Amino acid sequence: MKFLLAFLYSLFLCLNAHAGNKNFSGFMLFGSPNTNNLEPISQKYKGKTPQINLDNGSDLTIVIYSHGTTRPQKKENCTKSYNQIPKSLKILTKIENTYFYYLCSTAIDAGTTGSYIYKRKKEINKILDQLIEKSVNPQNIFLTGFSAGGWTSLMMMDEVEKKFNSAIVFAPAFAGPRSETNKYPHWRKVERPRQVKKMTKVKAVKALIFAYEDDAFNRPKELNFLKEKYPNTVELVAYKCGKGHGTAHNDCKLSKTKKIIKNYFQNSK
Repeated sequence: MKFLLAFLYSLFLCLNAHAGNKNFSGFMLFGSPNTNNLEPISQKYKGKTPQINLDNGSDLTIVIYSHGTTRPQKKENCTKSYNQIPKSLKILTKIENTYFYYLCSTAIDAGTTGSYIYKRKKEINKILDQLIEKSVNPQNIFLTGFSAGGWTSLMMMDEVEKKFNSAIVFAPAFAGPRSETNKYPHWRKVERPRQVKKMTKVKAVKALIFAYEDDAFNRPKELNFLKEKYPNTVELVAYKCGKGHGTAHNDCKLSKTKKIIKNYFQNSK
């Protein structure tokens, strides 16, 4: 029995080590056949992320998903359940020729407060450039994301209409919870206003934003500045599920959220 338990434990460690070496950046098929020869496929390879390759780019719609960041000083673990694509967004997989590209970010702050957001922007831009090079129409590219991934998508609006259509984001945030404003004042009192200023200097912000009344980071009223400045192109959806910042993954109004996303997506194209 002891030998069997030791063997199983060793096997478990080996499997986990193997999974940990997988690269999560890439297309996610969700069971659909790879008829357009999409490359790379998330978790199907190790090491450096290969260049994007695909067939029939002009016929495809690509949704780039950016996860949140637990600690900006440390590379995010993309295996965590809260870093997976929300169920509500997956409604888009039912639309013909629409595919998700999951971007597992390697960006960290490295001593400069808020710099990881700008590094994540570079990662997204790299993916956008590769997609466009493969003949994917920018009108058929959407940015999506949760928390810091959602905030980064909003910070990408200097490229909207040039490199992508618009963004669908959940609980966008990057500067820590409101309760820590006085503990770490530079984040919310200095860097957040600085990035808000950059975000709102652009000609247009085209986005569907889900925000939650009980979110410890940004409630709807902390994000209303976007709706006020861009009333015709920003849709701000607010509700409360009692799940706070994690509502995107524990959505009490899942059916409603799916309908809103699908309608926004189809009306944007």
